[in-house]
Amino acid sequence: MKTGEMNNAVIKRIVIFLFISCIFTAANVKARGLAILRTDTSVKAEIIRQLNDKAVNSGLYFPSSTKRFYLKRNFAPIWTLEQKDQNKTWAAMLLVDCVLQFGLRHEDYHPKDLLYPLLHKILEQPEKISNSQKARFEILLTDAMLTFMNNLHFGKLNPYYSPAKIDRETVNGFNGSDILANALNQPAFMDAIVKVQPTNEDYKTFQHQLHMIKGVYEGDCYETPEADVRKIAVNMERLRWAEINDSIYIQVNIPTYSLKLVRPDTTFNFKVIVGKRAAPTPLMVSMLTDFATSAGPRVIKNKSRDKFNSGNFSFKAATPNEKKGAYIYFMPGNKAGIELQGVSDKSLFGKGGRAASDGAIKIERGEELAKQLLITGGDKNDMKLVHRALMNREVKVFPLKKPIPIRITYITAAIVDGQIVKYNDVYNLDSVIENMLYDIKPNNKTK
Repeated sequence: MKTGEMNNAVIKRIVIFLFISCIFTAANVKARGLAILRTDTSVKAEIIRQLNDKAVNSGLYFPSSTKRFYLKRNFAPIWTLEQKDQNKTWAAMLLVDCVLQFGLRHEDYHPKDLLYPLLHKILEQPEKISNSQKARFEILLTDAMLTFMNNLHFGKLNPYYSPAKIDRETVNGFNGSDILANALNQPAFMDAIVKVQPTNEDYKTFQHQLHMIKGVYEGDCYETPEADVRKIAVNMERLRWAEINDSIYIQVNIPTYSLKLVRPDTTFNFKVIVGKRAAPTPLMVSMLTDFATSAGPRVIKNKSRDKFNSGNFSFKAATPNEKKGAYIYFMPGNKAGIELQGVSDKSLFGKGGRAASDGAIKIERGEELAKQLLITGGDKNDMKLVHRALMNREVKVFPLKKPIPIRITYITAAIVDGQIVKYNDVYNLDSVIENMLYDIKPNNKTK
């Protein structure tokens, strides 16, 4: 063998030897790391172990969010640290202990494990509590806080976002684990947490009333609340679903048979007819991007592509039981195919109870609503064109330059001069939500 060939062979053997050595070294390091973790009994190591334990995760409401929270902290404990300032730990306990003040259920936040005597021992006599117990308390308090925040923001029974979806991703810019981490850096920790609630005025009025009734963070947190408190809680839950946090929006409320267009300076109110009990109007969170005038009732050709274009719908002549008149269709993009129909027959809106529609939500003074929408988010110059199209019974689409949030809600109460006013529960839904919120059997309610 030539010298060059021999040198190449030697080099090749050395490279192979080094490669194999690296593999064994890496495997050995990993094995040693695992061995260290297995022998490490610190709270941090216990947190890692328990968050990777399927049995522990199955008992958490938001396991992925909890794990993300600790991952960003490198799994360091936060609530069970031996520190001079333990105010945030006690504040967290107080919040999840008295969730009734927010219309929520105490049993949903690990009350059997998050015990005050245990926390006192963890913080005051840490040597008497194992790191495994400390880690468990850590994880459960974090999960309880995340659950509380998510329930305050989205509601417990949100029909649009499941707990699993909220747990695995950021929803509409809201990420509980990031917000909790940020709140821990704020001097007013409790304020930073409860700030996740809706900013809608109706919600804030309910929240204020509930605090007036039960006391701010005080009172008995363990009873099933009385009927009026439950009524308020049910409607706070629904307002969490509605995401009414804009200064400009449209809200159709089924129990009051009303539509309101809210602007920063004023509110415009309209009467509506909603679906009857056999064809109930569903809830909706959407955006209104345009509306159209027409000569009569609309016939949809393709529901899956239902927009204002000539290929998807046509119009039929008025039937004998329908008064002749122009129509305006306000069609938000929604999977349920809900449409709002402005009609010119004012006599339809004289009755007090107006759950009488087979489908569309019928709106009194549709032309006035159309004009206000153009002022709010469209072109004011189109106002004359709307009137002309209605007079000539033309099919014409009017886009909005600024889409307007539109919500269909089911709010069955209001606070007027400090007193609760109850509306007709048109579809008998209050008891359903109430029982689910508080896990109450229908025949076992507190009066």
